[in-house]
Amino acid sequence: MMPVLRMVSLIIRKTNALRPCLKWLGVLAVGVALSGCSTMRPPLNQPVMQATTSGSSVTEYRLRNLAPQHGNGDNLLVILTFSGGGARAAAFAYGVLKELKDSPIQRNGASTNLFDEVDVVAGVSGGSITAAYFAAFGDEIFRSFEPTFLKADFQGTLFSRTRNPGNAIQLSSPWFGRGHLLAEQLDETLFRGTTYGDLAARRTRPFLLVTATDLTQGTGFEFSQDQFDILCSRFDQVPLAVAVAASSAVPLVLSPLTVRNYAGNCTPPLVSPRVAATADAYLDAEKRPFIHLVDGGLSDNLAVRWIIDNIARSGGMDKPMERNGFRNVDKLVIINVNAAQGLNASLDRSDRIPSIAEVIDAVSSANLVRRSRETQDILASSTAQWQEKLRSASRTGSPALGASIDLYVIDVSLQAHPDPQLREELQAIPTAFSLPHHEVDKLIAAAQTILRGSAEFGRLLRELPANSTEQ
Repeated sequence: MMPVLRMVSLIIRKTNALRPCLKWLGVLAVGVALSGCSTMRPPLNQPVMQATTSGSSVTEYRLRNLAPQHGNGDNLLVILTFSGGGARAAAFAYGVLKELKDSPIQRNGASTNLFDEVDVVAGVSGGSITAAYFAAFGDEIFRSFEPTFLKADFQGTLFSRTRNPGNAIQLSSPWFGRGHLLAEQLDETLFRGTTYGDLAARRTRPFLLVTATDLTQGTGFEFSQDQFDILCSRFDQVPLAVAVAASSAVPLVLSPLTVRNYAGNCTPPLVSPRVAATADAYLDAEKRPFIHLVDGGLSDNLAVRWIIDNIARSGGMDKPMERNGFRNVDKLVIINVNAAQGLNASLDRSDRIPSIAEVIDAVSSANLVRRSRETQDILASSTAQWQEKLRSASRTGSPALGASIDLYVIDVSLQAHPDPQLREELQAIPTAFSLPHHEVDKLIAAAQTILRGSAEFGRLLRELPANSTEQ
């Protein structure tokens, strides 16, 4: 019963945060009453054509098929993880990217910066918006992301779409929901039709990993080649906008997005241990022909569980690195960007009995914060063990690792801001698709301040120049 209650409380927490959006529901009810029912069906993912998938095609979207940016070598591996939290999370993650761009280093005998060294970017919910835009358009993000999303009235435009008579008719369809309107708007305003096949064709990093939540299983669902191989589905045709919309589909406010399961129609290749661990839930397409996806934050609001699970199921960090084609890595950097709000202690300043809504909000908030802290604690407590295992694997000749290996786990959280008053203001910024410009600016600056002040980030910058020539 407790896992169910936790899921419900997380849903309520996110729903309360996006309470202004609930007025959409009344508008839609009127539209449906006036228009009758539509038979609109959005396009679904398509099945693979061949009976056996090799898993080795260079045209597939896999990390091992992507080359480093700007000719830099593989011995510096940088992974970014962006948490959920709507535009608050998107702006905070963007601030981290700006600071990485402003962090010059020497690699391969030439001057570069840490932004250009990013190999993997993962995100859920609001963080997936920034992650996907970065993966799709690279440093164009610094010219266009603020005007097209962070400082645009994205939420107002989305609300206007629901009032459009044509969309109101579509929304009366049992197969078309508000989540599809979000996907359409993301595609039109941000991703411009970009698919995972387009990312694969570019053959350059960073590799993108967006995670949603399987509604009935309550587990993470990766938008990855491995995950779609299990479904015997094409992945190259999936739009980035659909992945991001699924990861951002807050239950009750936005409808789930659906993928078709064709399992049994092909023989999938070997997949990553993490995906293999949940494969049984998808292997019987007769029982589960359709997979409904909701907000990725419900299964992992920090977008970091995939790292922890992959390491645990692979028996070490070097195994996934070797599987993805890395060689001679001597510095592994994980930057976890956490825009989660803190606990709301305002109830404790009054002797008035909290209302039912306040109790539900407090319980859900506490659960979300606790789950995120548990994940952070696992990450923090595992760092020393991972470091030792990496050095042991290096000594025994793992091809993925150099003669020596250093691990840097860098936490960039709103709660780490050095100014107590500003920290409280940042954590009070609501979860929404749009924020006032001054709050966006505040979040961007805060991310830069927190990353710049990180002791672990400082250690990385000090130690990078000593390794200025790639092997």
